[in-house]
Amino acid sequence: MMKMKEQLFKVRIATWSDGTSDWTHIKATDLEHAKRIAWRKWKTLMVLPAETFPRFDKKIVGVFNR
Repeated sequence: MMKMKEQLFKVRIATWSDGTSDWTHIKATDLEHAKRIAWRKWKTLMVLPAETFPRFDKKIVGVFNR
């Protein structure tokens, strides 16, 4: 069995009358897979690749004093 690498995708699940939206994250193998999941669960096709989380290394965060 082949093991597929999953990625995070951002899905808009609701848009309200005041213009705000609710978003959630799902894991899928690719964008088409994420769209199929979003359509099955929430009947929406607004799917975007999720932004990557920042790396917490010395260059970004700095050194903590202990």
